[in-house]
Amino acid sequence: MPDHNTLITWATPVFFLLIAVEAWVAHRRRLKVFQLADSLTSLGCGVWTVTLEVFSKGALLLLFAWVERNAGLLAFSAGSLWTWLLFFFVLDFLYYWAHRWSHEINFLWGVHVPHHQSEEYNLTTALRQGAFQDTVHWPIYLPMAVIGCPVEVFITLLTFSKFYQFWIHTRLIGRLPLVEGILNTPSAHRVHHAVNDRYIDRNHGGTLMIWDRLFGTWVEESEYCVFGVRKPYHRWNPVWSHFDWFADLLRDGGKAARLVDRLRIFVKPTGWRPPDVEAKEPRAPFDLARVTRFTAVRGGGWTVLAVVAFVLAAIANNVLLGQAGELSWPLKLVLALDVTLLLLLMGWALQPPATAHHQRR
Repeated sequence: MPDHNTLITWATPVFFLLIAVEAWVAHRRRLKVFQLADSLTSLGCGVWTVTLEVFSKGALLLLFAWVERNAGLLAFSAGSLWTWLLFFFVLDFLYYWAHRWSHEINFLWGVHVPHHQSEEYNLTTALRQGAFQDTVHWPIYLPMAVIGCPVEVFITLLTFSKFYQFWIHTRLIGRLPLVEGILNTPSAHRVHHAVNDRYIDRNHGGTLMIWDRLFGTWVEESEYCVFGVRKPYHRWNPVWSHFDWFADLLRDGGKAARLVDRLRIFVKPTGWRPPDVEAKEPRAPFDLARVTRFTAVRGGGWTVLAVVAFVLAAIANNVLLGQAGELSWPLKLVLALDVTLLLLLMGWALQPPATAHHQRR
């Protein structure tokens, strides 16, 4: 079974090199596509995600392997090119639906929303992943195990899908006419991250755009993209970003008069609120013209503290990933706690004392 942690460890220096190249090109073109606090928060989300996946990914892969071994309907060889081609399309199809449902169902949006909270769009955004997303999506991928997909094929294809999607998070590459609508591209994915009415909940494909064309969610980039989410996060805390939407669901559900509304809020369409709660505490309709980018920070020495805290968190995470197989469980937990506390410190050091927090998805 491939070591997922090793794949991430090997890829990380390449990601940071490409981020540096993007920053250099943007500087040469005199384009401002990075904001330090936003980039640190995006990278912090990625660090926290892979930290938690040290504990979850292995168990999920064992579950996949057990289902494939005990309930697999067919036998496929990992040495066959046809196996890889078949399951490339199967995984990309299932990814489309997992991704689409994550935009359409309240509780699934909660595990996906960290990826969309950034109001910038650059290669650091690609690393802004939801820490609980793969765990919650795992049942959607288990049909591959039932079909008989070898676990090493599955994890390699899933990792490839994530790695492929790294390069499309940039504003520096325009439309690619020969492949638009076939492959996922920077233009197609800018649409996906935009909050414009025309673009909302579009272009869910991972590697291929054919599923969006087939199921009616494909839209071409035709107007300026405004990035972020319709309920602005407006915080630099990469840990709380994973709980912010669930806190809203629990808050609205707790105020509902009917028990059924307290429960169904989690499975209703994204943004749905109990009718009595909406009547008492209505939210203003989203207005693109009123969107303002959040850039407030404490500044000064606090920014230096935030950078130091992030670097230390990244070092602790690298030790955890690189030596996960040799470290004892107590030491793994200590390192994970270190990462979490350092990222919380980073967010606190960046966040100005009083910050407004508002609106809906």
